[in-house]
Amino acid sequence: MNPSPARSPAAAPSIEDLARCLSCGVPLDGEPRCAHCGRACAVRDGILEAIGPRSGRNRIVEAFYDGPGWIKFRRWEQGFLMLQGGVRKARMEILRHLLGREGTPARGLEVGIGSGENLAFLPADWTIYGVDIARTQLEASLRRHPRLTGRVAWAEAENLPFADATFDASWSIGGFNYYSDHEAALRELRRVTRPGGPVVVADEVPGLHRAGLGHLIGVPSFDAWWLRKLGLDREFVTMVLEFDVDLEELTSRVWPQAARHRIWHGLGYCLVDTSIS
Repeated sequence: MNPSPARSPAAAPSIEDLARCLSCGVPLDGEPRCAHCGRACAVRDGILEAIGPRSGRNRIVEAFYDGPGWIKFRRWEQGFLMLQGGVRKARMEILRHLLGREGTPARGLEVGIGSGENLAFLPADWTIYGVDIARTQLEASLRRHPRLTGRVAWAEAENLPFADATFDASWSIGGFNYYSDHEAALRELRRVTRPGGPVVVADEVPGLHRAGLGHLIGVPSFDAWWLRKLGLDREFVTMVLEFDVDLEELTSRVWPQAARHRIWHGLGYCLVDTSIS
């Protein structure tokens, strides 16, 4: 089976035209309410609202990015990227896996788009759509990239509001570790991407917190203290210190054909799946 050809960049429907109902999966065809089950999925201020009640890690992450802690923490994130050789180098370690393939993607989806920082490193003729769990981040992306208006959705990675094979490529950078359901997110990313199209997931290696000074000297409360000083709230810090996932087991079960790449001097990972089924 050969991968489907990439779509022409000229084909740029609004996110309303691409959306499907979260409850029954019926295409919305640009309507604010599902004709089959009546569920609302309206666009407000250029953002498709396709989300239900949040729970678990998703609720904690949303509250952090919608709150003041993210503003404080962001400079530390930028500092981390600078230590990897600069922002462009750090991001291109991941984004390069979307580039240079036969049938270069013309329609892409970024899950966890944030304020849209990756758009500057992608071809200008791509049509990019974005999803994020934090509405404030989507609002920031629209201020920074007005052309995204009508192409972003407030939604969860575990329940993407799109039909199968809607996009030529999909990616998630820096948010995957704290999704509530990692398996569901991997399956959704693959589902909404055309067969053979690249799906890329990258983040810090799970368990990186165990390299903190507090853990090394047997006083983990010290790591909790300095993480809060960086801007993370108590609930987020607790989630970080308690979090762990067997990435190898997860990918071998859900994305068995995916390649795994070492990034950020071994502090991060990048998964690339190009399977056709």
